[in-house]
Amino acid sequence: MLKFNKFPSKNNLDWIRLALALQVVLTHASVYLHSPLRLPNFISNFPGVPGFFFLSGFLIYSSYLNSRGYLYFQNRFLRLFPGLISVTIGGGAVILFALGWDALKNNTSTFIIWFLSQISLGQAYNPELFRSVGIGIINGSLWTITTEIIFYLTVPLIVLLEKRFRFTVILLMGISFFIYTYGPFLLSGNVYRQKSFFDLLALSPLVWGWMFGFGILAAKYYKDIECFIKFLPILFVPLLFMIFFGEGFLFQPHGNRLGLFYFICYTGLILWFSFGFSFVKLPFDLSYGAYIWHAPIINLLLIIKISNLPLAVVITLTMAAFSWFLIEKPILKLKRQSLRPINQEYN
Repeated sequence: MLKFNKFPSKNNLDWIRLALALQVVLTHASVYLHSPLRLPNFISNFPGVPGFFFLSGFLIYSSYLNSRGYLYFQNRFLRLFPGLISVTIGGGAVILFALGWDALKNNTSTFIIWFLSQISLGQAYNPELFRSVGIGIINGSLWTITTEIIFYLTVPLIVLLEKRFRFTVILLMGISFFIYTYGPFLLSGNVYRQKSFFDLLALSPLVWGWMFGFGILAAKYYKDIECFIKFLPILFVPLLFMIFFGEGFLFQPHGNRLGLFYFICYTGLILWFSFGFSFVKLPFDLSYGAYIWHAPIINLLLIIKISNLPLAVVITLTMAAFSWFLIEKPILKLKRQSLRPINQEYN
């Protein structure tokens, strides 16, 4: 039986997740609102999505070993879907504000299919009807939710395979990294609406799984690496070197498609910030709400022709607070045998 090397329950993971979510919010708001406020270039060197994938591997793998079977899936559903359903309703309201009720009456089936896609595994689905609204995609950031859900479903299989082959995670990481690196060249032919086969694969852990895998390895061997966490700030040295000179599949220093060595240094620093500092309690968790709500807010501001980055951040955090206190937190009270305290449960 696989054993879970439990990590300290008093950690700063909530702060890290909030910082990663704000990175995504600021980056997207700056780009799509054409804000005159220029963000510092270094913000792109600490991208939120790869950091979330790493932390998801770390926490969700640990969660499964701690609460298997029905309880695992129940907890994942309670953490993810109530907020997802609420933001889908919010996104629908933005569409109706832009297109009017006649659009709903004349295209009811389109709205129903879109809604069901958003709350299942089709978050990337974007009807032609909606492409005149805002940036043309109501909530494009939700593609990562598709990837996350598929990862959640595969964790039990990974654990099962590990019982028969101890290097399962490393093997799967190697396959994923190969697809991540060479897929854009080998699988570039269009197969659906000018989307290549690689574009479709990029909605799954087949492309991003190696990032989740590093999180799994960090969870599996946490006790072995714990004594080295205080030395992890040294990773700033190669990280800075790659920021100025790195490129390619090994050293790429910005965006979601980070290079392998850059990603290792980046996630090492995430571990250091999470476990190398004194615990500072964050009494709320706005990271998930901020991430899922920022795109509809940006679209709404574009519809009413207000290009204001600070306003976008304020409204996004307001909706994130609404999501946390009125939806996520009450629902999380239904969870049983949580891996960690309620405010530190990860999606």
